[in-house]
This record gives sequence, C-alpha cells and structure tokens, in this order.
Amino acid sequence: MSVNKEIETAKKYFITNISVGEIAALRDLKALGIREPERVIAELIREGVIVKGEGCYNLLREKRKE
Repeated sequence: MSVNKEIETAKKYFITNISVGEIAALRDLKALGIREPERVIAELIREGVIVKGEGCYNLLREKRKE
C-alpha cells in the first residue's frame, strides 16, 4: 500500500473511531494493512487531523464534519 493510501485509510479509521487508545489504534491500523502505523499517526498529527491525548488519539473537532 502506498504512503498516501495508508494516510487516507488512517484518516477514515479516525473519522469512524473519533477517540481510540494508542495500543488499539496501532493494532487496528496494522490490521488495515498499514505497515508503519506510528509513522502514519505522526503524519496525521503533523497535518492537524488528530491529536494525542493521555494514552489515546482523538480526531480534531474541525475534522469531524469533513
């Protein structure tokens, strides 16, 4: 899977799962075919799609409407 495809897959995952634990997110993203979920998550944080909370990742409110 290409990096862009992995990022789009992860975005869809976080839109469906607005708030998800760190371990569950890594496990689920790997199950979706994302080879390096930590790298993809870091990119989504950099892009302002998700934020890291205490032991979880949360979709930003502004992104919930897209």
